[in-house]
Amino acid sequence: MKRKRYPLVLGGLALVVVVVTGGVRLAAFGPPASHAPAQNPGAATAASPASRQLQQKGVQKPISVMTIGGSVAHGWNDTKQGGGYLVRAFRALSARTKIPYHIVDRTVVGSNALQVATKYPLWLKTVHPQVVVISWGGLNDAWPRTPFSRYEAEVNREIRLALASHASVLVVTPPVTRASYTQYRVGEPLYLDREMSAALQFHSPNVHIFDVFDQMKAYLKEHHQTYVPYMANGWHPNSRGHILAGHILYHDMRAAFGLSPV
Repeated sequence: MKRKRYPLVLGGLALVVVVVTGGVRLAAFGPPASHAPAQNPGAATAASPASRQLQQKGVQKPISVMTIGGSVAHGWNDTKQGGGYLVRAFRALSARTKIPYHIVDRTVVGSNALQVATKYPLWLKTVHPQVVVISWGGLNDAWPRTPFSRYEAEVNREIRLALASHASVLVVTPPVTRASYTQYRVGEPLYLDREMSAALQFHSPNVHIFDVFDQMKAYLKEHHQTYVPYMANGWHPNSRGHILAGHILYHDMRAAFGLSPV
């Protein structure tokens, strides 16, 4: 497995973005101690106050962003009503660039990419997003041991269909969880490697990879911190974890797009 490392400066800390061009097999793991899927609140929208003010003034029509992923991408346990790391990142980006983003939440709590395969094309047709954010966490695939080839093929399909719908694609790896350091210490990174590998196959300027997972690990290591203060439970970060992950993603997007729209 070949890894290309790109330095990123975040708040004075040099971090590492890891882009993976290969993969290896997953070892056998047991099911999590508790992972009961809850009812998905459904479609939701999120926009910063700055975005709403800009919209009211008619400065610019908001850019439609559709997010897909599981419960972590949905923002579970972000108790300060931050909306999770994806919403937080776009809110910060909108406030800094004065470009409004309208987020349509199509994350499904407890699901993986294979389980939304039939719904995804319909979402593209009904939402008409200008940007699709793909942020599967890998845990919902590591538990049932989804074959790597099926997982990568489905992420590839999601990207291909989004591009065919004239949307830009952001593939975003998730924040770390307790399971990232314990139960699925080996398994989760392997799925995320395949997620990024699927994106790299397109060689497209409209497909962007943001490896929040490895950068967050690097941040904790550099600051001599454990994952404990950032966790709500075994599979989900708390608000502090979402804030850190959103901060990392925001700086990634600023580095990639500057003050221009995504």
